[in-house]
Amino acid sequence: MTLAPVLCAFDASEPSLVAAHAAAWLAAELGAPLELVYALDHDELPALPRSGPTLDPEVRDMLHEHQERDEEAWARAEIAATVSTLPGDDVSGCVLIGWPVDVIRRRAEEREAALVVSGTAARRGLQHILHGSVSGDLAAEAPCPVVAVPPDAALGEPGPVLVGDDGSDHGRRAVRHAEALAGRLGRGLVHLHVEDGDPVEELARAARERRACLAVTGTRGRGPLRGQLFGSVSAGLVRAAGRPVMLVSERAGSPA
Repeated sequence: MTLAPVLCAFDASEPSLVAAHAAAWLAAELGAPLELVYALDHDELPALPRSGPTLDPEVRDMLHEHQERDEEAWARAEIAATVSTLPGDDVSGCVLIGWPVDVIRRRAEEREAALVVSGTAARRGLQHILHGSVSGDLAAEAPCPVVAVPPDAALGEPGPVLVGDDGSDHGRRAVRHAEALAGRLGRGLVHLHVEDGDPVEELARAARERRACLAVTGTRGRGPLRGQLFGSVSAGLVRAAGRPVMLVSERAGSPA
């Protein structure tokens, strides 16, 4: 039987390197293959000057082709260098062309991925909303749970999987996925229902005190501003938990 892989959004940045190590830990614990997915958006290549020889359409096309080949070669080299540092016997990578969220969503569908892992700069407030979040957009679009890994995340902690359960449909969905993941990881499961106090602070404190290996929260769907993580609790937990956070949207389907 072919195991569902863990996919990791990768772009060779520091946040994505942290995410790659988190993804490698998860894949190893699950006994699953790991694939780093480097999405290249050629529309974001530096613009060519609109003067001199580059005014010639043939010259412009030739230079664009060189830019694209160089960028793809660099991306493959970065993947190869990173794969060589990760544990596991079944670690691979690929370079795909297009908008990262769309490319990774399609790849997750094709590969029937168990999880998608993404790094995040965990920006705060309005800056976070305006700049958008690949983790947030992926969690809205991916056909499986998305694990957001902040730069300061403690990886491979010895404690349980901790899930926030507010009794809602979103909370129950998160609990189902958390139960399945805890079973696969061989970890205990801690349900936390916060009635008093700030849910983010209480969940984050419990995750740290129990040295939870992962925190899990349901999401309420995309907000009115593109790229916003789903709700203040999800976004706050990613910033405050100090460990990977699994975001479970209604598109995540049933747990494997």
